[in-house]
Amino acid sequence: MRNFYLLAVFTLASIGLAILFFVYPNVISPIPYGTFTFGFATLICFWLAMRLSRTNQSSPNDAVALVRTLRNYFFVMGIFFFLDGIAHVGIPTFYPVQIVASYMHTFSHIFFFLGSAIIIRIPVAFINPRWKNAASWSQILIGVVTVGWRLTHLDSLVTIAPGVPPIIIADNVSVFLFMGGNILGLLIPGLYVAYLGLRTLDRTTRIRAILLGLGMIIFFSIGPVIDYFHNQYTQLLIHLLQASSFGLMGMSAFYVPKREKSREASTQRTFTTV
Repeated sequence: MRNFYLLAVFTLASIGLAILFFVYPNVISPIPYGTFTFGFATLICFWLAMRLSRTNQSSPNDAVALVRTLRNYFFVMGIFFFLDGIAHVGIPTFYPVQIVASYMHTFSHIFFFLGSAIIIRIPVAFINPRWKNAASWSQILIGVVTVGWRLTHLDSLVTIAPGVPPIIIADNVSVFLFMGGNILGLLIPGLYVAYLGLRTLDRTTRIRAILLGLGMIIFFSIGPVIDYFHNQYTQLLIHLLQASSFGLMGMSAFYVPKREKSREASTQRTFTTV
């Protein structure tokens, strides 16, 4: 449980700092606000991947398949947030050229869809383990179509407030494709996992499933915020959603009460099919 509580502290500290930097921007000036958001996201994803890798090696009685899937997911998403941070913050701040920002934004989302192809395997395993590969390939196919479209339809750089770097706005078709992929890869699976958790009698399994499901649902909500919530509060809201979503998903893997470790193999039987 040490990692569970440590991640909870990191998440709450990140949210607190995000609010502080937003209310008192001089504290972080002249560093762009988004640097903190994407920097935290990148670090927390790589930290989660590292800790889960160690858990996988040292805890043979844990739900190894679940841990491995989440480890791979967080590693891929760490790459995504690093590249997406360059697209959303670095390029608009220091080299605001539309075509450069657009292509970097598109390239970063290759890893986003790869991550979606990984994480969707967890909820699908509850329905029918034989569908996992098909579910992963559906996300990859959506990613290929989306990236192909975006290579010929550039994003726009739009200034929303004085002193704030321009933000990237995708065209309506790209938004539709992103939304469709996120609904299938995050929202519906997240709702299903949370629902299963509410119906599960075992306390550990219930908490893990609810944490994971809520994390996926909250992460889905970042897309609509980016696409439709364009004002000075956008970056703060993105950070709050991003930090809480990955905090919850990471804590779902780390939640193993000491008194229940001896029962881990039996109580987590469902997770081992991921």
